[in-house]
Amino acid sequence: MPTVQTNGVTLRFLREGSGQPVLLLHGYLFGADWWRPQIEALKDLYDVVAVDLRGQMGSETTQDQAGYDLWNQAEDINGLIDALGIAPCHVVGLSMGGMIAMRLALRHPEAVRSLVLMDTSAAPETPENAERYEGMRQVVEASGVEPMIPAMPPIFLADDFIAAEPAAVEGWLQAVREADHLGIIRTGRAIDAREDISARLSEIAIPALVIHASDDVAIPLERAEELAGGLAGARLEIVSGGHQSNVDRAKETSALIRDFLATVSSTASMPV
Repeated sequence: MPTVQTNGVTLRFLREGSGQPVLLLHGYLFGADWWRPQIEALKDLYDVVAVDLRGQMGSETTQDQAGYDLWNQAEDINGLIDALGIAPCHVVGLSMGGMIAMRLALRHPEAVRSLVLMDTSAAPETPENAERYEGMRQVVEASGVEPMIPAMPPIFLADDFIAAEPAAVEGWLQAVREADHLGIIRTGRAIDAREDISARLSEIAIPALVIHASDDVAIPLERAEELAGGLAGARLEIVSGGHQSNVDRAKETSALIRDFLATVSSTASMPV
């Protein structure tokens, strides 16, 4: 798979199709490969790029915790955009990927043509969740990921998908087992340390679509309602399913993304 070096890290990416560029940013513990349904749905009309974020799956795990800060990861992505020559691009981000996408749009508005924000939030993590997740990370530090494996599918995926697609679920869990555990730990800590950027959403003056799953247990629907309300002209679409809605509701979310891009591709211009 191709890689690019940017902002002190080597990132693995996939690139297929042609047309206006669309950049896909995944959620925590997933990667570029889990955007496959969306790549297939878009590549006939768009130049689709999906990247493994810092410390995740096939991308480099760097040693400094500061490198995983979401603002710094936005710089990783801005460097990728520059290296591939795809500015301004439509950016689709899920969960952590959405958090990075918003920061990219705030710091580098010239790089982003439109936003699709999925199962994500501009708000900080709750103290209760941060404490629980840190406890899980400490188990990983001491014993690896295996003790956490049984708890993971219900956090990320819808119950009906878990029941209907056991091979897909096991394939994801095996990828997590094989991933660099240091990257898992440091990325998780950066997510939980994020600050509240809700008051800055009005600075993002580009077309935006918010997609959120009704049964998302990691980020409640209220966060999506706040997000859509803070972005001028944004539309909120609610789908059934769990936190990783691009995986467990692949057909529905792919259609929403494709329809949104069709409405903005000819009208969205470079931000000023």
